[in-house]
Amino acid sequence: MPIGITEEHEALHEAVRGWVERHCPPSVPRAVIDAEAEEIPPFWDALAEMGWLGLHVDEVYSGEGYGVPELAVVLEELGRAVAPGPFLPTVLASALIQSAGKETARELVPGLVDGSTVGAVASSGALEAEPDGDGLRVSGTLAPVVSGHLAQLLVARAADTWVVLTQGEFRARELPSLDLTRRAAEVVVEAATVPAGRVLNDLDTERVRDLAAVLYGAEAVGGAQWCVDASAEYAKVREQFGRPIGQFQGPKHRCADMLAQTELARAAVWDAARAVDEPDVAALTASAATGLAIEAFARCAKDCVQNHGGIGFTWEHDAHMYLRRALVTRQLLGPSAAWRVRAANLALGGARRTLTVALPPEAEAVREELRAFLAEVKELPAAEQRIRLAETGYVVPNWPKPWGRDADALEQLIISEEMRKAKVRLPSIAVGAWALPNLIVYGTQQQQERWIMPTLRGEMNWCQLFSEPGAGSDLASLTTRATRIEGGWMLNGQKVWTSMAREADWGICLARTNPDAPKHDGISCFMVDMRTPGIEIRPLRELTGEAWFNEVFFNDVFVPEDCLVGREHDGWRAARTTLANERVFMGSGSSIGFGVEGLLRLLRETGAVAHEVALDEVGRLVSEAHALAVLGFRLTVKALAGADPSGSEAAVRKLLGAEHDQRVQEVGLEMLGPIGATHDADTQTWIHGFLFNRCLTIAGGTTDVQRNVIAERLLGLPRDP
Repeated sequence: MPIGITEEHEALHEAVRGWVERHCPPSVPRAVIDAEAEEIPPFWDALAEMGWLGLHVDEVYSGEGYGVPELAVVLEELGRAVAPGPFLPTVLASALIQSAGKETARELVPGLVDGSTVGAVASSGALEAEPDGDGLRVSGTLAPVVSGHLAQLLVARAADTWVVLTQGEFRARELPSLDLTRRAAEVVVEAATVPAGRVLNDLDTERVRDLAAVLYGAEAVGGAQWCVDASAEYAKVREQFGRPIGQFQGPKHRCADMLAQTELARAAVWDAARAVDEPDVAALTASAATGLAIEAFARCAKDCVQNHGGIGFTWEHDAHMYLRRALVTRQLLGPSAAWRVRAANLALGGARRTLTVALPPEAEAVREELRAFLAEVKELPAAEQRIRLAETGYVVPNWPKPWGRDADALEQLIISEEMRKAKVRLPSIAVGAWALPNLIVYGTQQQQERWIMPTLRGEMNWCQLFSEPGAGSDLASLTTRATRIEGGWMLNGQKVWTSMAREADWGICLARTNPDAPKHDGISCFMVDMRTPGIEIRPLRELTGEAWFNEVFFNDVFVPEDCLVGREHDGWRAARTTLANERVFMGSGSSIGFGVEGLLRLLRETGAVAHEVALDEVGRLVSEAHALAVLGFRLTVKALAGADPSGSEAAVRKLLGAEHDQRVQEVGLEMLGPIGATHDADTQTWIHGFLFNRCLTIAGGTTDVQRNVIAERLLGLPRDP
């Protein structure tokens, strides 16, 4: 999905994409790479007429009065088209001049906004400077300066401050450039006098660095997305060994990983764009976003060449233009490792990002009613609290009435927030959350009355009897048989990896009722009383030494007629049931989460803060944790707007979240050093965390299967034969 998620941003995104398709088709950057010297692109005047050069600029300076988030929407689409020209340097220059708060902005910024003045920013290097009256006299050579040879205005560092140079105060020559679509220059300044009005004393170097990084990051996300789309489209049509290469797991998983990394970077850049004017968090969000965006673009560009094989290695294919742009972005901003180390140091210094959403005015009425209800509930004994919550629909508020409240996203967020404030614990129904939706959709009234409310009241526990020794993620291969007999069915077979089997009163079970039907057909869904004779439960000891899982054997287990859910042979559909009203969550703490907070404490305690490798590892996890939290936050914002919260962000969060949690525990264990080879009070948490978290990429569908799902459902790659 695009970087902007509000209705206004989506409209802007569509407008920019349409404009780019008309004015900057692939032939435009193609013409630039073959040109001897770069010139202002032919679409420059049309681009200026759209007002996008001043989208982020205050109206007092002839701008549109929006901000960096809107600018990021435009840059993403221009990056997707690897658009040539000085758009990014020009908007960066105007943003910096405006942010410095100088009256000179009234003189200089309007020209940058209407396109009559091209801007550039020398992000690296510094000029020599000495006082000259109220101003400065500056000299020196700066390189590389992106679009410096096209610019009439230059923002550059001079000693420990920043200055604005105008036409005639510097000269530039185009340099042989790695990125042929947007070239760099060497800029020479010889004893130029800069008046006081163009000395930007209020402009901080970190501000320049972070703002440039966010803008380049937005462009990088667009470039990465092109690489994803081009790779997926090619994988659908390119055939080898008699079938499309997109059916082979290697290319398929590579495309899925490309999408995942792009979505992670996109979320982080979006949040960094929102935070550029928040001093306490701007550096942290920019560092996280830039490290992820640099890496995502470079990785996707390299993988795009690989996915296209020989044709991707040719000059005629567009892949190398994106690879060049990705490499230059990394060269200009610095390696992703440097940004990760900065993120780690900022987090160690106490920087935290808390994600909050502004709720509409109607939220107050809901909040007042809920507070009165919770004040009443708090006075009840604990056991009665749960009964009251169940009877009023608060245990699972997103479920339909009468079991839930049919709560929309807004009401769900208020319920979660107010319960936390009131210290009223929202009960968990554990595996019942997977089992009961089948009854809500397919169950009879008698079945619903029998099982749903007792579960909500805490009177009934559940387990899920799906996986088998030969049918894990591939449930359609299950062999447990349910044979029709008088009054019901006789169940025979084996289930495995069943959590809560020993504690459960009931289990939701899939069994084959027609062995002659195609594999997805002939399966039925049953509710099984776990105390029925013939059921044998054997604990499975996991690699942690614990026994959370079980194997369950069915030996002539009788299942009554009224325990069939839905129609006979239609259990596959029941097993895939999800309710239309998804549950909406909103975290209450910092965006980096408990696991990474533990790593930061461990860094201090072990002295590993002195080691750059450890800081790089932890910085990666700080950045990932933040981006994963932002992915969830974006889903919440979408849900509040009434949009479908499912899609690429939800799938990516599930995939990368499990792998992230595993890395957190592994890095923590590594930092313990030799003492981590022994169990004691200080090491046990990390040892157990590492061992237990191996299940996160297996349980509920392996990450390999999830990559298949992402590639097939989100990118349209062909299914395995």
